[in-house]
Amino acid sequence: MKPEISLKALQYFMAAIRAGSITEAAKVVSVVPSAVHTAVNQVEDAFGLQLTIRNRAKGVSLTATGQQMVPKIQNLLDEYDGLMRDGGDMRTQVSGVLRVGYYAPAAPAFMSQIINRILAGNADVTVKCTECNNQSAQDGLMSGAYDVIVCVANAMKPGITYEALLEVPAYVLVPKNHRFATRPHVSMQDFRHENIVLLDLPVISEYYASQFDQAGISPNIVATATSLEMVRSLVGQGVGCSMLHMAVASDLTYAGDAVVAVPLEPAVEPFKIVLGQLAGNPRRLVQLFVDELRSYFEEEGAQNLSVRRSSTE
Repeated sequence: MKPEISLKALQYFMAAIRAGSITEAAKVVSVVPSAVHTAVNQVEDAFGLQLTIRNRAKGVSLTATGQQMVPKIQNLLDEYDGLMRDGGDMRTQVSGVLRVGYYAPAAPAFMSQIINRILAGNADVTVKCTECNNQSAQDGLMSGAYDVIVCVANAMKPGITYEALLEVPAYVLVPKNHRFATRPHVSMQDFRHENIVLLDLPVISEYYASQFDQAGISPNIVATATSLEMVRSLVGQGVGCSMLHMAVASDLTYAGDAVVAVPLEPAVEPFKIVLGQLAGNPRRLVQLFVDELRSYFEEEGAQNLSVRRSSTE
């Protein structure tokens, strides 16, 4: 097996070739001459080729083989320098592709604002948002498919750094003409005689089952859907009531029907929305997204994502 060669040895070798002297090269790279001499020997040993002719009077010159190899060595060092520059740019410049994985059915209610803030001032940025479930979001982050994820605090994987963004209480969604629509709040027991439409997604569906079980209710589930807007549209058509968490800005469904969000009282266990990322030094673009996300959830406007009982009641 041929001996390995370091980038440092290649750099010292090229310094000797450019300077034409071991001693002069040592001055250029600020090491003792013996270090450059050793590096030249290591490069030749690694290739198993004589690349230089060394003469006290004439210094260092290249053999015919050396003349063929030097451009290849220089190309490698140039590639390395370019790689290091690119890495530095990724740490310090806001550019490139930001890959966000999210599992929060109402994430469009806030994610679009954050992404708009980033794109508005950074022309060299592209954002790729991928909707996924809690498991695939975390797996994607661990595998490098995503730079950052937004998901529900459930079955957290070790190795991922999580940060709580918002706790959202459950609420009841009903058609505008439903008898619950004018109430200040409803309770879990009010579901007993209602048709129910549920969001059928991992983590969320298990949550619903546990809440109905704790309330001692056998819900009359007449429809399920895997998208938030389909649930809202079914409710708007009067198919049934639903239990949801994160609110959206509009009270109209895709079908144009009005729906009303009614606080649930007594409150049940809320959902916790979290930010997930890998520990370390993130790219500047990733850090900007994280900072914007934190800033958004620290503002009062983020409270519009929750449906809560009025404090004046």
